[in-house]
Amino acid sequence: MIVECFARRIMAPFQGVLQVIRVGAGDAESIDGWNWVLYAAHPEILAHSGLSEVRFGTWSPDIGLRRALVRGTAEGSLIERIGEQLLGALQAFAGQTPFPLQDNRECWLLDAATREPLVLIDSRLAEEAVPLADNPRWLPGQAAREEFAELAELEGMIMQRAGRRPRAAWFDRNPQGERTGPRQSGRAGVFFPPFLLTVDWPEPRQRRLAESFIEWWAPALLQLHHLPDADRARLEKAAARRASVLARLYRLYPKTLDERLIRVARVQARMQASRQTAAHYEEPFCWTE
Repeated sequence: MIVECFARRIMAPFQGVLQVIRVGAGDAESIDGWNWVLYAAHPEILAHSGLSEVRFGTWSPDIGLRRALVRGTAEGSLIERIGEQLLGALQAFAGQTPFPLQDNRECWLLDAATREPLVLIDSRLAEEAVPLADNPRWLPGQAAREEFAELAELEGMIMQRAGRRPRAAWFDRNPQGERTGPRQSGRAGVFFPPFLLTVDWPEPRQRRLAESFIEWWAPALLQLHHLPDADRARLEKAAARRASVLARLYRLYPKTLDERLIRVARVQARMQASRQTAAHYEEPFCWTE
């Protein structure tokens, strides 16, 4: 039985890193390194049910397996066999997260003048088909729209740099993040912004705005590998200001420099969650005669 353990970025927008454990026709996926969803995908399942995959259940180290209700299956069926193999792999390998990133095919929105990367807009595994980069655009996501006050200005900056007819290009990179060759011709890819968004802007305010967004992005960016310690330290300080997001993702940080800072942020997140729970407390209904 061959077990594959890898990670890929959650796009688009970039929201963090997805952990994957794959055994044959089964995949287990986790966005936080603790809670996992198990799927069975097999041609016979598609032929029988019309579904490309079936959810086998969920698993976490503290609760264990919770089976999903799957109609039309019985003990010893194909889905059962796939699920049992996957569960065994989970129990053996889930504690080894974070796994290495393998989505090394990257699609970057390009600067209209220099053809250099502005912002990452998509990624793919090596065996996945690469879609055409038609009408490319950066999608910052709903959370950014709700929480980052100056997002409209940042989007305007990026659109202006991309030009009236935005172009994007796919590049192959090795596990160290180095370019191994463009999938399309051009100059782009000489320098890939390590935080997925360029901070090379002509005006000081524009640079500060890009850096502010990267700081807001910090809890997710800390899941990236190969960040220099100086950059990681700065991101840890920024991530601590979004304690609830950090507390959800910290297990997938490949390296932590300030353990105390991360621990304090996690405590703060628990306190915030407790206050929110208390704010929604409802008196129990009592019936007396």
